[in-house]
Order: sequence, then C-alpha cells, then structure tokens
Amino acid sequence: MHNKPDVHIIHRAPHHSARPPPMKRIESLNQTIHEELARVIDRELEFPEGTLVTITRIETSDDKYHAKAFFSILGSASSEEVLNMLNGRIPFIQKVLNRRLRIRPIPKIRFLFDEEEKRRETVEKLLGEPDRSSHV
Repeated sequence: MHNKPDVHIIHRAPHHSARPPPMKRIESLNQTIHEELARVIDRELEFPEGTLVTITRIETSDDKYHAKAFFSILGSASSEEVLNMLNGRIPFIQKVLNRRLRIRPIPKIRFLFDEEEKRRETVEKLLGEPDRSSHV
C-alpha cells in the first residue's frame, strides 16, 4: 500500500471585493435615500395648496446612522412651516423607509432647509434681470 499524504489544493481567486469603496457606498446610500424620500414626500405627504417640496440632497454620516435631508420649496408656504410639517411626520417617514429600503441600519432622517439652493435661486434671478444702471 502506498501512503500518500493528504494534500488539499485550494485555488483562491484574486481578492476583488464586491463592495464599492466607502465613499461610493455613502454616495449610493445617499442616492437611494434621496429617491425613496422624494417618492414618500411626493405621494404620501400633503402640504399647503400650491406648495412644492423638493429633496435637494442627502448627506449621510460615515457611520450610516444619521442622514440630513435638505429640501427646497416653491410656492407660498414658508420654510419654517414646511420644516415643522416634515418634522411632525418623521415617525411615519422613518417607518416607510424602514419597510422599503433593504439596508441596515436605516439612517435617522433630519430635515434641513437648503440655504444653498435658496442662494443659488437668488443669484439666478439677479443674473436674469437686466442691469438698469447702464441705461442712464
């Protein structure tokens, strides 16, 4: 009888992680939350007549436990009024996100009025107005 030592050959493929780099994961998570949050706000929340609320961007913390949801408004409602309405609906919104998103943890959402968007709109309006000082 010929005794051969037990030899196991293990072939390992080069290590290629299926996970994107950390920054890409956060960007992807931001996009996913943005899309779902926009859907919830559009279809399941009501605002004063003639008010359009838009989620402009999401910033998720590195630990993925918190996310800032920035919004802008078009219409007659004030930013404070819309912020109060959104904050009052956070438990409902969080529950919907928990059901619909297949990620864990689901970041806790915090709404903020997007001041950058407001400044951008103001600059665009100013750039669109004719310069009256040169017509003297």
